[in-house]
Amino acid sequence: MIKLAVILCGGLGKRLGNLTKNTPKGMIRVSKKPFLEHLLIQLKKNGISEFIFLVGFKSENIQNYFGNGKKFGVKINYSYSNLKTETLKRIYHAKSLIKKDFLLLYSDNYYPLNLDKLFRFYKKENKLICLNLCKKTPGNFIFKSNKVIYSKKRSNKLTHVEIGYSIFNKKIVKEIPDVNKSLTFFLKQMYLKKKVSYFKNYHSYLSIGDSQRLALTKKYFNNDKIILIDRDGTLNNKVKGKRYITDEKEISLNLNLINILKKYKKIKYICITNQAGIATGDLSKNKLNKINSKLNELLKKKQISLKKIFICEEHFLSDSFQRKPNPGMFLEAAKKFKFLLDQTIYIGDDKRDVMASYNASTDCYFLGKKLSNIVEKKNLIKIPIEKYIKIKNDKK
Repeated sequence: MIKLAVILCGGLGKRLGNLTKNTPKGMIRVSKKPFLEHLLIQLKKNGISEFIFLVGFKSENIQNYFGNGKKFGVKINYSYSNLKTETLKRIYHAKSLIKKDFLLLYSDNYYPLNLDKLFRFYKKENKLICLNLCKKTPGNFIFKSNKVIYSKKRSNKLTHVEIGYSIFNKKIVKEIPDVNKSLTFFLKQMYLKKKVSYFKNYHSYLSIGDSQRLALTKKYFNNDKIILIDRDGTLNNKVKGKRYITDEKEISLNLNLINILKKYKKIKYICITNQAGIATGDLSKNKLNKINSKLNELLKKKQISLKKIFICEEHFLSDSFQRKPNPGMFLEAAKKFKFLLDQTIYIGDDKRDVMASYNASTDCYFLGKKLSNIVEKKNLIKIPIEKYIKIKNDKK
C-alpha cells in the first residue's frame, strides 16, 4: 500500500486574487481549516503516514502551521523551490527525499478518495505511473477502443482531466530530467513510452483554484451532517419468507436503529435502496410510492425526516451503474445535496451495501451478520454507530 504523499503547494494562486496575496493557495480556509489540512486528514484516513510538501510561495506559512507533522500524527518533510520553478522541477528537487512509491497531489484539488481501490488498479496495470482521471470538458484525455489519447493542451474533443491523486513508482524519479518544465511535459514523454496507466474515476472533483470553484467547495465541506441509509433490513425490518415488501401494511420499523437515529436532531438522512420488485413484476410503482409514503409518515412520528429516497428499479440481474453494489445512486445523491461521500457513512445490512459504499468511497456501518471478502471489510467503521452519529451531530 502507498504510505507517502507528495503535494505540490508552491504556486502563487493568481486566479484567487487578493485571497492569495499573502497566503499560499493550500492555506486558504475551508470549513475552518486550511484546505491543505483537509487533504492531510483525508490521506491519513487512507493510510498515508508520510508527506513531502513541495513549497515555494510564502512557504513559512505552511511550515509554521504544519511543522514536522507530529501534532497531526504524521511525518512531514519539505522541499523548497523558488517561484520560477515549474512543477516537474519541483519534484526533481525532492528526489533525494522520495524513497518509496508515492501519491502525487495538487494542493487545490479534492475528490472522494478510496486509495485501496486506486492501489489495486495500479498494481494490476503494473505501470510506472497511474494517472487518476475525472470526466471534464475541455479535457486532456479521451478513452477510445480501450486506448487513451492524450494531449498537453485541453480540447473540447477530449473528455477527461488528470486531477492529481496519481500514483508514481519510486523508480520514475530517476527518469525525471533536470529541466525547468511542467509536469505535463514529462507525462507526455511517459505516455509516448507507454509507461502510464489510467484510472477512470467516476467521481467529480472539487477545486479551490478560482473564487467560483472555491465557493462551491466550501458548500460541500460545510454540508457535513448527512448520513446515507438503506431501506429494507435497515430502516424497516424485512418480511420473513418474502424478497420484497409489497404492501405498506408490511412495514415494521427497525426500532433498535430508529431509537438511536432520533436522538440526533442535526443529522439529515438520505435513503438509497434497490427495488428490483418493479422489474420482476412483484411490485407496482404505485405500490412502491405508497410504501415509501407510509415509511416517511412512520419515521416523522419518530422525529426522523428523509431528505430523499433514491431508488433503483432495475432487475437484480442487471449491472446498471445505479444498482448497488454499483455507486450510481450515491454519486447522484452527493451531486444533488452537495456533500462529500468520503466524509459520511452508509448504514446497510447486505454485502451489496458494503461494496456499494466501498465503490462510492463511503464508509459503511454493517447491520448484517457475516462478510467473507476482505475487500468488503476495508471501509467498515470500527466504532459503535451511536458514537459515530453523535460525533457528527456535535461537530461545529
